[in-house]
Amino acid sequence: MANAAGGLHGREQEEFVSILVGELVHCRFLDESSSRRTVGEHLGLPPEVWEGTLPAFRVELARHVSLDLIDRVYTLCTVVGWYDEARRESLWRQLQAFLTERPEAEEDQGRTWPAIASPAVDSGTRLSRSSHNARPPARGAARSGPLPPAPVVASAAPQLPSPFTADEYRRVESLLRLDQHGPQEMHELQDNIAFELGFPVPGAPSTPLDLFAALVDFNSSADHIPPSVVALEWVAALAVDKTIARQCRQWAERWAREHDCLPALQRRRHAREQRHDNPQVPRALLIMVEPAEDGSDDVTVRYWINDLAGHWAPRAGEATETRMNSLGDAVERALAEGERLWATSRADPVDQLPPFVEFILPYLLLNHDVARLEIGANGPEAAAIGPRYCVHLRSLERLRRVPHDPFITNRWHQRWQELHQQGTRLHHWTHDAGITVEHWSRSLTHRQHGSAQYTALALDAPRRGSDALTALKRAIAEGFGLVLWDRRGKLEPRIRETLTELLNGSPTTHDLPRRVQEMRARAEADADGDVFLGRHVAFLWDDPERIVDCQSGHPAPDDAAGLPYIEPSGISLRPVMSDSPSVSPGPSRSPRSSPREEAP
Repeated sequence: MANAAGGLHGREQEEFVSILVGELVHCRFLDESSSRRTVGEHLGLPPEVWEGTLPAFRVELARHVSLDLIDRVYTLCTVVGWYDEARRESLWRQLQAFLTERPEAEEDQGRTWPAIASPAVDSGTRLSRSSHNARPPARGAARSGPLPPAPVVASAAPQLPSPFTADEYRRVESLLRLDQHGPQEMHELQDNIAFELGFPVPGAPSTPLDLFAALVDFNSSADHIPPSVVALEWVAALAVDKTIARQCRQWAERWAREHDCLPALQRRRHAREQRHDNPQVPRALLIMVEPAEDGSDDVTVRYWINDLAGHWAPRAGEATETRMNSLGDAVERALAEGERLWATSRADPVDQLPPFVEFILPYLLLNHDVARLEIGANGPEAAAIGPRYCVHLRSLERLRRVPHDPFITNRWHQRWQELHQQGTRLHHWTHDAGITVEHWSRSLTHRQHGSAQYTALALDAPRRGSDALTALKRAIAEGFGLVLWDRRGKLEPRIRETLTELLNGSPTTHDLPRRVQEMRARAEADADGDVFLGRHVAFLWDDPERIVDCQSGHPAPDDAAGLPYIEPSGISLRPVMSDSPSVSPGPSRSPRSSPREEAP
């Protein structure tokens, strides 16, 4: 499998194919990398082929949730063939050879290996489902010689049973023909259906009838409600014509009653009624950068995309390995995927914030200038992401502590709530003030004469080994979610004044990311922009209500390096540690940073 596995040979090849087959059983590799390189890279697939394969493969597995291991491998090879015909059959032969040799292969007696789909099949065509009636090749046959020719299917392959009779489908069809949605309404309809189903609606349906038809042959979910019935329910919820809405709901109820799943339908309706748009939840791309533990410049980059404003349901992308000097390329690829998803989701240009690009970084990378990473860095139209998106920072160590440490979680939520309810009360730390970090840290919980506690912080640039970095760690431990600094170094009086004006000039706290983005855009447009704070401002905006699972197989990190948490009562508590491993898959990496991870 040297060609298809990116140069793997011998035992390394066998181990990787074993991982791939195991991942296909659980579909985990759709969201996470199962090794230091991506599955696509191990298979020798160009990035553009793998980026096209993943969404199509996800849709096919959602359509046919009952596929077994062999059918999943077959489906993967067929979808690859849509984008790279030459690799389709060779990949299938190599993976088939492994499948025939695995211990579980005896369970496959009595079935035929499916033939790879015709090259004429394009990426918009659904996979056919083959019947498997003949016996597989003998064990080892694939190793000792060429594979036997694929069997010829004499009759049409049977289809999984539709959830609807022909008469039921005709009644729904006549009903949906009466309901007309414009492009904006169709976007909203697709967004809500995709959110509830957990996967995007395939194709580009332009009417509710097209949307229903696109989902009609998908398998039911665990509660036995087919995606097409979910679509009909959403048509009813958003229909302007109340008569059509009532008829759609009645039809769905009648179908559910006849199929003994009316309670499940009612539970879905109740959950739908409880769901409300949250104006503070943006479209977002979250990028986690984790340095290697060996002191090199290698980093693991993982990302999540929240494609629908108002609802937090981020989709995990696939982890990649790169170097710090190539971080911009990985960010650009993730942004391209985000833009594709955001383009199909509803957007109000008046009320909606630009997409957030949030960098989840360890302490020693927080001063890295991620807002100046460029799109199209190798071309004539290179542009920094800071002026185009709301770019800000988040703490990797704090996100990793959340499952293990109730103290830091509660402080974080409390201070974030006060920030939005009472506004910004700015605290600051600078080395020139002559105050020790230990003494200063006790002021983080100070409430003088019943006044509100501090909710924002400005400080010197937190470079490696600096007191400012120690102060930032203390502030994060005390729950601060809003921190600003000038990456160039000291918190000069004029910089502090500019940051105060920025915070006080925002009509609402929720508007701060937009104000920072506008500051960066003004500096970028000015010929002398390099002297302005907008070119150098670092902005930590860490929302405890929007978290992702960024564990990587380690217990809770202890990067505070022995720093105590100072309770309001004056009691010092050590971080709560857990010996239980994280359940999240992904490359095994140390949360500690190496000396070479220092931000410039």
